[in-house]
Amino acid sequence: MIFYMFGIAVLLVILYIVIEIKGSAIHAFFMKALASFGFIMVFVNAAFERDLLKPFIFLFLLGLVSGLLGDLFLALRPIRPKEENEMLINSGILAFSIGHIFYFFGLLMISDFHYMAILISGVMTVIVIVMSYVLKFDMKKNRIPSYIYSFLIFLMVGQTIGYTMVEGKFGGPMILMIGAILFGISDLVLAPIYFKGANDKKMIVLNLVTYYSAQLLIALSILYL
Repeated sequence: MIFYMFGIAVLLVILYIVIEIKGSAIHAFFMKALASFGFIMVFVNAAFERDLLKPFIFLFLLGLVSGLLGDLFLALRPIRPKEENEMLINSGILAFSIGHIFYFFGLLMISDFHYMAILISGVMTVIVIVMSYVLKFDMKKNRIPSYIYSFLIFLMVGQTIGYTMVEGKFGGPMILMIGAILFGISDLVLAPIYFKGANDKKMIVLNLVTYYSAQLLIALSILYL
């Protein structure tokens, strides 16, 4: 059942990406909602298949729900006045930041805190800050929230890497780590799209493919954790 749901979720993502590139903004908004709901359904199916009702499950679920809300905030940008652009981006950043906090504390329930979390988070946040100035990103009121968000997402990424290093085997931790890394990559790709006006369709597709692959892998990992 779970893999049928996973297939349906992938199909929804593909349809959304096609509409995002070729369709109207309003259609893309509703299709994005369906695509994002897909990774939540994958997670719910995986949790029920394993009959897991542990606390970390609910934190991961809240992380995915936060991602859905963040997706909806960001999807509103093309259909709302330009004056709301910064507010919608910050709302999306807040939602995703809360999601990564849920992911991180969920990880701490199944693994010990690992030094890689702070190391990778610190290094990547410095890189993001430096590159935002080198590339002359037009961030305005989104600058500080974006830097805080970078710290949080790479804190989560680092923790998954540490978790996988300790486990030392393929399975749930590895799937979760790959998903987390893809999440980080998707945001690095998204930054020039939002703050540099780099609206190349290949970059948009790369961002969406890495993002949805990330969330789907995070959702699927629960089957093996």
